[in-house]
Amino acid sequence: MLTTFDINENFKSLKWNADDIERFRNYAKYRDLYRSNFSRPFSNVLRKIRQRYPLSNTTAQSLIEVNLFKALTDFYKFLITNNNFEIKVSDSARKDWEKISTDNNFLTVIKEICIDNSRFGDALFKVAYVNNKVKIFSVCPDCWFPVFNNGNLNDPAGHILLYDIVKDGKIYKHIEKIHGGFIENEIWEISNGRLLRPVPEIDAFGVKPVDDFSNKWDDFVLFPVKNTTESDTYYGESDYKSCESIIEEIMLTVSQNSKIINRHANPKLAGSIENTEMDPSTGERHFPNSDFITIGRDGAKPEYITADLQADAIKSHIDTLMQFFYMLSKTPPQAYGLDIESNMSGESLKQIFTSAMAKVDDIRTVSLNNAIIKTVKCALAFAGHKEVDVQIIWGD
Repeated sequence: MLTTFDINENFKSLKWNADDIERFRNYAKYRDLYRSNFSRPFSNVLRKIRQRYPLSNTTAQSLIEVNLFKALTDFYKFLITNNNFEIKVSDSARKDWEKISTDNNFLTVIKEICIDNSRFGDALFKVAYVNNKVKIFSVCPDCWFPVFNNGNLNDPAGHILLYDIVKDGKIYKHIEKIHGGFIENEIWEISNGRLLRPVPEIDAFGVKPVDDFSNKWDDFVLFPVKNTTESDTYYGESDYKSCESIIEEIMLTVSQNSKIINRHANPKLAGSIENTEMDPSTGERHFPNSDFITIGRDGAKPEYITADLQADAIKSHIDTLMQFFYMLSKTPPQAYGLDIESNMSGESLKQIFTSAMAKVDDIRTVSLNNAIIKTVKCALAFAGHKEVDVQIIWGD
């Protein structure tokens, strides 16, 4: 937890406290899960599989990437935004807001926020005023450090954004200290993962040392959106956290059963040696175009060796795992296009989606609604509208 904007005290070694390190590690892991980059988050599982089934083997086993993480995030993104969503502002500001919204493709920004909020647990709107134009965009929370007055989680003093900036092929760190009504900008040289020294003249980077906009807007220009939170933490919880292990087990189960099915996709023949033919070039006996196992010389007819795959048991086990996934993710099978009857009424769907809709309403009510309203008011303040009424209509 940061209680000061002092860069020397907090960031000189770029090694933050244990909570921040864990938060950034989780962000990296959840990004990989969303993008189907399972080799890093599930590295131990993959290593065990490949030790048992070496890659030199033609039937080598790999983890089948059943990306329920992305399906989960996309479902909540669609449920939040694809329902006649509308932003209403005061008549005096409507024309300016329509232009700002169009120029920034604001609905796309909201969808990006929904994706970040689901996979990371946190998402950030940011408003900027550049060359007399209002900019609204989403910021990935992996560069974000909130600062609190006296360590009080309910009393933020501002925010710090720390990210890379490149000039003349060299990488620097750009540090934005976001206060109410102004931003302090610093550019630092870095060496071996450490902040080395501040760059004295930063105009060449296209930023001002102090960006004072207090005459237009006297609050922050960064607006967090948080997923489910607890009383003793400021950060939201990723949708992936509760169901990560069950999805891993689903992928392992599907992979193992795929291995068994593939192994027996081309069944072997068994029979007596009299059923085989002599290859005159090699002097060996074989059965044409098939793997053949000899079982004596008693003239037994050839027959296929087949496996009892216990299909019902496999299906039952996977169905049980999927039930756990639906419970932990608060989504029904119908969220993924499964088990939908053609005659299902809207009221029936509402009952099925009760848990998912309750979760979405919590996100909207507790965090997203307020963040969008503040973002719109801030954008319109930069456009010259200080007193504006903003209303969010979510539709049904």
